Amino acid sequence: MNDKNDMQAKDENYFCHIVIPSKNYQKSKIFFEKVFGWKVQKVPGSRSLDVLKLIGEFGGKELKGKTPIGENAEYGYYALFEDPQGNRMGLYSEK
Repeated sequence: MNDKNDMQAKDENYFCHIVIPSKNYQKSKIFFEKVFGWKVQKVPGSRSLDVLKLIGEFGGKELKGKTPIGENAEYGYYALFEDPQGNRMGLYSEK
């Protein structure tokens, strides 16, 4: 990391959160921590799709509604949206 990144990581307004579904948490944890130097934490029961209805109310735009991942949604669901600045992102939920 350079000094700029170190400063951002210490700033209380800095955040980073992504969800990566995995069938083997420990194997994925080791991979992402060793390759990218990330801190990986298990967050059970993600329900981020519940906020999809709020995106439009606050200037965002839904691009793709709740969509199953895998056969019979074995890996959960995702949805895509665009924030008011035009950044495209995704949401994930187990149910």
